[in-house]
Amino acid sequence: MRKLAIVLTLLPLAACSTFGWEGQGGGVTAEQRARGIKDVAALSSEYNQQNFYRQVRRRSDGRNNAFGRDLMSIQDFMDRHLWNYNANDPYVNYPSDTTKLEHVGRFGLTTVSSLPLVDEVTNR
Repeated sequence: MRKLAIVLTLLPLAACSTFGWEGQGGGVTAEQRARGIKDVAALSSEYNQQNFYRQVRRRSDGRNNAFGRDLMSIQDFMDRHLWNYNANDPYVNYPSDTTKLEHVGRFGLTTVSSLPLVDEVTNR
């Protein structure tokens, strides 16, 4: 029974002509290289390099996000304690149908109409 178990275990290995995959060795033929096939060492090196830079970007993004959260916390503190403003207050931030273009237009109209030249022309 043990021999049968060993034979059944080793049978898939014996069915393969080799114990690996084609091109496993360090060398790649010129035809394979022309088709863009890389050897295992080159693929492994490229993967490790991409993985390293991915981790560097992830750490940098984490630090940038933490810095942004800290700045937002400072701003929220100042708004809450100095200006008595809470971003979640429904009486302050009520829904509006005003578009961004309308906001920009109102701001521009108010700013331009407060210039001394425009005030002088309109009041003459």
